[in-house]
Amino acid sequence: MRYGDHSFFQTGVAVPLFSLRSKNSIGIGEFLDLIPFASWAKYCDFNVIQILPVNDTGNESSPYSARSAFALHPVYLNLQVIDGSSDFEDEIKKAKEDFNKELRIDFYKIVTWKRAILRKIFDLHFEKIAADKKLERWIDNNEWVKPYCVYALLKAKHSEASWKDWKTNQHPTLSSIEKLWTKNYKEALFQAWMQFEAEAQFKAAVKAISDLGVKLKGDIPILINEDSADVWFHRDFFSLDDRAGAPPDMFSYSGQNWGFPTYRWDTIEKDNYSWWRKRLFQASKFYHAYRIDHVLGFFRIWTIPQTEVTGILGRFNPSKPLKRSDLEKHGFKKESLEYLRRPNFSVEQIQSFLKNHFSQTVLNDFFENLPNTTDRFIIKEMFCSEKAILSSSASQEVKDALLKIYWNRVFVPSGSEEDYYPYWYWYEQPVLFTLPEAEQRLLKVLISENAASQESLWQENALKLLNILANETDMLVCAEDLGAIPHCVPFVLNKLNILSLRVERWTRQWDVPYSPYYEMEDYPRLSVSTTSCHDTSTLRGLWNEPDFDKELFWQHAHQQGMPPNILYPNHVKGLIANIFSSNSLFTILPIQDYFGLSSQFSLITPELERINIPGTVGPHNWSYRIPCAVEELMNFSALNADIRSLVDARKRRPIWKI
Repeated sequence: MRYGDHSFFQTGVAVPLFSLRSKNSIGIGEFLDLIPFASWAKYCDFNVIQILPVNDTGNESSPYSARSAFALHPVYLNLQVIDGSSDFEDEIKKAKEDFNKELRIDFYKIVTWKRAILRKIFDLHFEKIAADKKLERWIDNNEWVKPYCVYALLKAKHSEASWKDWKTNQHPTLSSIEKLWTKNYKEALFQAWMQFEAEAQFKAAVKAISDLGVKLKGDIPILINEDSADVWFHRDFFSLDDRAGAPPDMFSYSGQNWGFPTYRWDTIEKDNYSWWRKRLFQASKFYHAYRIDHVLGFFRIWTIPQTEVTGILGRFNPSKPLKRSDLEKHGFKKESLEYLRRPNFSVEQIQSFLKNHFSQTVLNDFFENLPNTTDRFIIKEMFCSEKAILSSSASQEVKDALLKIYWNRVFVPSGSEEDYYPYWYWYEQPVLFTLPEAEQRLLKVLISENAASQESLWQENALKLLNILANETDMLVCAEDLGAIPHCVPFVLNKLNILSLRVERWTRQWDVPYSPYYEMEDYPRLSVSTTSCHDTSTLRGLWNEPDFDKELFWQHAHQQGMPPNILYPNHVKGLIANIFSSNSLFTILPIQDYFGLSSQFSLITPELERINIPGTVGPHNWSYRIPCAVEELMNFSALNADIRSLVDARKRRPIWKI
């Protein structure tokens, strides 16, 4: 869908769909809850509502763990408007009372119950549903439906086990999909019917939102779960030998391993990017704008061998390796290069890693002699991976030491004898300092030159891939460009008119002493600015973090006096007014930060308002619910007046001025 006029400063509110609650929803936000929420957004004069992904994730609560790039999650269906639900009115009413008592979302219980009640409705009205010509035409017009439905019914038959654990049907074809569809017609149709109803409800909500003059911004994750209909059916588009993640940074020494397979872009390109084109077409049914999650992955993705657990031994793909022939021309011998990629050790060196945990047993269990030597050792092949080390029976202290030995290298394994990719921490590894100083200096120069040579490759790669996304539909395209950013990113995004993202707390001059914040007038015009996001604390939560420099942030926001110890509504209003003065075309804040303007809602403990804490697993993630029904938001006159005054001041600013 076309976004429409954006020739003025625009504002919005971000909220996960699951976080909404209404007088009709059951324990979790639903598609139709967007209609009363949009009425409130319109009253506050917001231009856009931003939501997280709403794809089917099965029983997994994280919206970024999709088992389909196309299918919607049936958990967001409103049951009461589905034909036939009145037969189960009492059961639905009781569940509504029980689930709505909870302050947070019990995702598994709600998903399990909702699928069960949907199945009861379907079974009772199967003959009518099977005869529905509209449903039949919808299935025929959406080629992703049959593969997804067959995948979903097979998962159900295998107690939700991954397709990799099935004894049959691991390698589907169009022919086998048709046979399985026919053989399991009722089960397949149940899956299709849920998707048919979900798309109808979502479209109805979007039409109502559009009629109000409010836009909807979606979120399209770059990656897809390995256990998904897409990877199962389109195996040739994905590399199962690798996992995607993020390199080490200030927040994570060993980087991140997201567990998702990477793309085989060469195969996708030969198919004219059809899978991505269809994915964007599907999204354009619902969204006026969308956010590309981890846009940096279209420049280069951090690729980790599937044998590893952390992200530390990854490398960027694509990237230019150092070539063995070039290294040999600079005087490095073949044996030296192998040593830098897979070091060998003396007993004394091994002891220095293991310290008082060293024993002859550990040496015998995990090491073997370097061929043709009696005093040099290498890690046994069977333990040459993080998975193997961590799954061994050794104590945790020994495992930690073995990992450090395993990580002690200058180059990571690449699968090629000719290609050498530098290890992230190559410059501080003990093995480097065993080389003669002249070789150390030369290696530093060569690796530095190699790193500088990557930018042109990444720029070319991103221009090719992102051009497909930017021009395939008329949706407005925004990017999540957080993390270690290549220098070419701003150029590429500007060239393709893709809006970048500016999270205020991270928008700093990191290379300058004391890392001062950028002034609001320095934010790029083609950007979306925000106070926080689903992976961070809220604005009030940030204020409680022990290592947060309140005074520096307070000065940056041009607030008077010393910063308060606690943010009260008047303080929050000043901070929001500051970010609303940004040069960004869009400013979209999480609803929790707007709630900080309310004397009532600001009494809620900020930690309870957080959506997700990356790197953690538990019921505290992806379970936040807003503290009142969306229909009641209209009643908070003081909150709404503050929001309207802030939005109005931003909207009245001339766009040609800061």
